[in-house]
Amino acid sequence: MTKEEQVLEHKCIIVNKEISLVVDRYRSTIGDGTAVMDQLRKAENRSKEFKNGTFIVLVVGPVKSGKSTLVNLIANAYVSPTHFLECTVRPSIISQRREGEDSKITVFTSEDTTDRVEQIDAVIDCIRGIAKEDSLLDSHIKKSVFDLTPENIKEKVELGLHESLTSETLVTSITTPGGKLMQQNVFIVDMPGFDGEYANIDNPIYDTVAQRADLIIFVQSSNSAISKVSSQFLKKLSDNNQAVPVCLIHNVFDSSWWHSEEERKTMAADQIRFAIGEIRKKGFNVDEKRCFSVNLGQVEDGRKPKYAEHPKLKSEVKAYEQIETDLYEQVIERRNAMQLEVCLNRTGQQLDKTVDAIHNELERRNQLKTRYEQAEMEFDKVMNGRVFNSTQNPLTVDYALLKNIVRDKAKRYNKIVGTSNNHMTNKEAVEIINGFVSSCEEGISASFGKTLSLPEVENKLYAACKSRISEIENVVRRYHPGHQGKEIGLIPIEGVPSLSLENGVINKSLIRKPKIIWFGGHSRQDVEGYINKAKECLVGSDAGDEGYLEEEGGAIKPVLNRINQLLEEVAKRYETICDDYWKQCKKEVLDGIIADKTAFDDETGQLVQLKQELSKIQEKI
Repeated sequence: MTKEEQVLEHKCIIVNKEISLVVDRYRSTIGDGTAVMDQLRKAENRSKEFKNGTFIVLVVGPVKSGKSTLVNLIANAYVSPTHFLECTVRPSIISQRREGEDSKITVFTSEDTTDRVEQIDAVIDCIRGIAKEDSLLDSHIKKSVFDLTPENIKEKVELGLHESLTSETLVTSITTPGGKLMQQNVFIVDMPGFDGEYANIDNPIYDTVAQRADLIIFVQSSNSAISKVSSQFLKKLSDNNQAVPVCLIHNVFDSSWWHSEEERKTMAADQIRFAIGEIRKKGFNVDEKRCFSVNLGQVEDGRKPKYAEHPKLKSEVKAYEQIETDLYEQVIERRNAMQLEVCLNRTGQQLDKTVDAIHNELERRNQLKTRYEQAEMEFDKVMNGRVFNSTQNPLTVDYALLKNIVRDKAKRYNKIVGTSNNHMTNKEAVEIINGFVSSCEEGISASFGKTLSLPEVENKLYAACKSRISEIENVVRRYHPGHQGKEIGLIPIEGVPSLSLENGVINKSLIRKPKIIWFGGHSRQDVEGYINKAKECLVGSDAGDEGYLEEEGGAIKPVLNRINQLLEEVAKRYETICDDYWKQCKKEVLDGIIADKTAFDDETGQLVQLKQELSKIQEKI
């Protein structure tokens, strides 16, 4: 190992160790299956690819560019079907067979079609030796082994195009003797043409394989040169693996046979120059020493015994062998250092993606937090202050008004008595006094109810509750438009006590029923006196004696206290309805935005910390 390789390997070891520690530390807090953890695990996988020393060469190009022919030449065996139709419709991984072993075709299949990218990724890890074959069982992947024969290539590799779309086959792995470029631990990946009808640039396998390549061999031809779709692939490659070296093979077709040799060379040089420019536009540093022009079809024919001595074919075979030698010296002999460099750069790109994923997740969380806080503020604003003001300001009555009612009743009854018989029986006198008291009760109660307006108070409390419920629901609908509202009913104020003045008159006046009976008869003046005396008992005398209808200690206060108590009870029931509904709606809305705010804040803090740690690792790459 050279000093350069030692330095690169030491850096790879440090980066891989630190990323692995980060994965272990944050696995429980970030959680498996999240976008951030998926990207972080990919970074860990990228960082460990240097360990087994495998080197992946990705052979790509437009359909019918000669890509499969080149793969067969590199493998020194028939491993990639060549036909006038589109043949390669899924990736094949070709590697050098081990000494003493026969060439084989291994077919990896899966009935589960939900995640082909992850499955192909797992197969590549297994073929490269990063993962054990047992791990494939966890991904429901099976493998079958066959001898490498043209018949098996046709049956196992060269599927019909329609059949390839529904096939259970993921990847085929083929071992061959290999040519000069195919050394131990060098894997050639034969990819579908990315502009074909069935296997094209949108195929997800390009994403996963493009992230694993250590060298790209881009094949174009005189009739199938670099195109818009080719540029799209280069963009995909740049997004995932920009540091990978790119080699260009220009396959010269003899369709322009009428041109002179010099003209054909000029045309090929122009096409190569254009391709180099397009590749460099995507950020790749293409070395012109790794750009070659050759007729691959003539090389293939020139290797057949019966055409071996054909001058033109022999010349093309020699040109191809020189290309192999140049690539071997430039790439294969330096593959350890190149692979270490690519591993570091690819890890760095994946860390950038991970940091971007964290940034996006933090942005998403910030939006959720803002929405959560806005909802919380709106809910709290709804419940700011009491809405049932009647409980804060108890109902009162106008005592002067009530006393005037008694005085007016006394005047009216005195007029009635003044027009009656001069002498009344005991029964008649009692009926008049009782009638006066009852009339006072009715008048006071009528004024009392009018002053208090209990039905109006009930309706106000009900309206206030409905208004509060409506305000709560308006907040809910802003966050959950389909919310169904709550139905509430009127809560009546029940058990209001009636006013009784009889005890106040009978207990405090000088009128006694026995006295009325003892007289045996009552004059108009006597009865008027009884009425006036009853009036004074109720409203007080001119001498300043207090009556029964005083604000303190009178008949009204207990009744009024009870009514206010009932109002308070009803108001509290309405408030409880509103409070419970507010709590329920607030919890549902807030939980719908962030289920566990404490855990959410902890996870957000972990993401911020993770982003900082990854930034420090990036500085070491």
